[in-house]
Amino acid sequence: MADAVIVSTARTAIGTAFKGSLNDVDGLELATRAVGEAVARSGVDPARVDDVVLGEALYGGGDLARYAATEL
Repeated sequence: MADAVIVSTARTAIGTAFKGSLNDVDGLELATRAVGEAVARSGVDPARVDDVVLGEALYGGGDLARYAATEL
């Protein structure tokens, strides 16, 4: 196995829980945009990404990192 490297990061805006402008935005949409931006910043071909590490404050079920990565 090759060495793991962090090539880029991205985050979403900070919102107020259950209020504010991000209240009606789906968590998958936010995660997909953040992961997509991180990949775009890195310049790496999305097909070469092996793993995605994603943190979320309010767990919504499923595997958000996996779903967001497959949207690339």
